[in-house]
Amino acid sequence: MGTIHDVLTTYNLTSCIPLYKGAAQPLLRTKETFQIWQDLFGSLVWQGAFTQGYEDIYSWSNFTYDESKMAAVALIDAVKANKDTDPIYIYAAGMMTTIAQALSLYPSLVNETSGLYVMGGYFDTQYAAATGTPIVNDINTDINLIQDPEAAQIVFTSKWKKLVFGANVTNYLVPSQHLYNRILEKAGNRSVSEISKIPYFKQLSNLLVTGNYSQNTEQETLPFWDDVVSAFLAYPDLIQSETSLNVAVDTQFYSPFYGSLRIWGEEYAPRGVRTGNATVVNKINDSFFYDLLIDVYFEDFTQYCHNGVISPYYF
Repeated sequence: MGTIHDVLTTYNLTSCIPLYKGAAQPLLRTKETFQIWQDLFGSLVWQGAFTQGYEDIYSWSNFTYDESKMAAVALIDAVKANKDTDPIYIYAAGMMTTIAQALSLYPSLVNETSGLYVMGGYFDTQYAAATGTPIVNDINTDINLIQDPEAAQIVFTSKWKKLVFGANVTNYLVPSQHLYNRILEKAGNRSVSEISKIPYFKQLSNLLVTGNYSQNTEQETLPFWDDVVSAFLAYPDLIQSETSLNVAVDTQFYSPFYGSLRIWGEEYAPRGVRTGNATVVNKINDSFFYDLLIDVYFEDFTQYCHNGVISPYYF
């Protein structure tokens, strides 16, 4: 929530995009059971909020949110209010707990929305995670599903009109020196130091770091996970290849794949387990994505809540 609040504040969007508190804990999984599972089947490099000694970089005092209702109820209300006038898509960038809660409260959610887009849904990553560096293991770990497998299974096997996974393709779109150079050129060849002094470019400064990619830490080379999925949600023409599959999430605690997405061709899908119909994106137009990414960073959203206008940012 802290990161989302930062983005909304930077772009002056808090007055028309409300922020609500989601689920505070998974449906079943706890830190204790997570550690037991790791003892049985091996440790993950990135353990999310279950990391020993983990402390969020934000505290509740760092940001404000609408306390009038919980996020699951707010999601239901938003769908009910707009379903007859606009196609509504849900974008899930984290754990599925809040959406699972919403489905429990209001099962018609799947019928009244146009679809669900999910950041995650990795598959066939076992070899890369086992043989790669710690950061490779990290990016091939579907921690959002692993932290709440039961919620993910509920959400992914509901009968959405459209269920789309960013999946593995999102791991291959990453920052680079070439991208940094393009951004700096777009900024009128201003230095990273000059850009960092402009409050509106806080998010852009976080991406650029020093502007020298070779100096980035591993955490500063992470893929554009959320950016990619939100991009092809808004611009479907970005997608160049996709596959229809049946999916489910392993919810067996005594399984090394507890919390992992399982996939089948329709004719091979199990009949005794509930599965969902999904689309997995295999390839997107990389150049189009990077062009779009740069353009969005240099658009001015500060008046959007007041007049609906998004204009180029003028220095």
